[in-house]
Amino acid sequence: MTMTDDGKTPLDDDGLERFFDAARRDALDPSDALMARVLADALAAQPPAAPRPLPRPGVWAPLRAALTQLRAALGGWPALGGLATAGLMGLAIGIAAPASMADLATALLGQGADTYLVDLMPELDFDIAMDLSEG
Repeated sequence: MTMTDDGKTPLDDDGLERFFDAARRDALDPSDALMARVLADALAAQPPAAPRPLPRPGVWAPLRAALTQLRAALGGWPALGGLATAGLMGLAIGIAAPASMADLATALLGQGADTYLVDLMPELDFDIAMDLSEG
């Protein structure tokens, strides 16, 4: 138990609790007008918001969008990895073909056939290409 500042009335915890209970029962909510004034003062105290500039699309944005669509259409990164591997192996075999490939082409096409230039579309004229390869 404690005494008040003037030393007359003792205050205990129960006495204080009665005051707190009374304050809880008689709690007043602020009026709408007061809340509107406080909100108006708070908005007036804030600095004006600067407009944020929109990011400009770069030069590569259309190419990036097209590659993203292509990647999604092919099945994602695993499919692109397989496609890149097959393409590089095809290029490597085309540049440095093993000797057995020439033997296979000779066996399939015949001994006298030109194994390097095969006319897959005979309706097109390859006369210039044939002349350059012969001489």
